[in-house]
Amino acid sequence: MSKKYFIGGALCILLLAGLACNTLVPPRPEVSWDTRPEALIVRGTFCCGLVPITLVQNYIPDVQIWGDGRMIWTQSNSTGNQRRVLEAHLTPEQMTDVLQRAVNDGFFGWKDSYADYTVTDYPSQCLSIELTGTSKSVCEYFKGAPKAFHTLYAYLANGAGLNGTDFVPTRGYLKSELQNYGGQPAPETRFHWPANSLGFSLSEATNGKWVEGEALAFAWRVVNENPWGEVIQEGEDYYQISVQIPSVNQAEPPPTE
Repeated sequence: MSKKYFIGGALCILLLAGLACNTLVPPRPEVSWDTRPEALIVRGTFCCGLVPITLVQNYIPDVQIWGDGRMIWTQSNSTGNQRRVLEAHLTPEQMTDVLQRAVNDGFFGWKDSYADYTVTDYPSQCLSIELTGTSKSVCEYFKGAPKAFHTLYAYLANGAGLNGTDFVPTRGYLKSELQNYGGQPAPETRFHWPANSLGFSLSEATNGKWVEGEALAFAWRVVNENPWGEVIQEGEDYYQISVQIPSVNQAEPPPTE
């Protein structure tokens, strides 16, 4: 056997051994993290595929955990409507337990991507974890990821065993889109925009508008009722809206005024 083939074969063996080791004995990084409040440590998303742009703008990751233990996660019905956004705070000990569970489950030894492209326009399900010494992201398109991936994702996306309280934003970016039904009757709507009491018309938010107080509370209730695009009536006009909260929505709003 030539030296070239011997070296090539040895490299292949080492590569396969490394892959097997990662699978059978996955890496176990030390559980330490950036404790700054703005440091995003855990994020789980399951979006978006072929969906309306309104849903993309309204989408909030299934779970997010920041360095100071702040945790935000969402709950929705089977159709993705009636969303509830919850907030809780993990103690340092709870944070350690959550991250150690991911390490113990083998997260840092899984492949970066699992995919089955027999279907199209399907959303990707991704989980990312940022530790001090390493970072890892695992995504699944349709199917193929280990069962443990889905177990870990569900555990985190359901609040990691915590009882949260409703997240109440204080400032958000509202964007409205006038609906045109081409002469057909408009759909029935449960919401009417009270322009007089809120101080502005939705026609003033077609290019985006930062809102607070009652206007934000009303818009927040609408988008949580139906993130896909609930229809709001204002006079003779109909709109769909999106609301983006800085550092909470997946799609960040533009810089504040």
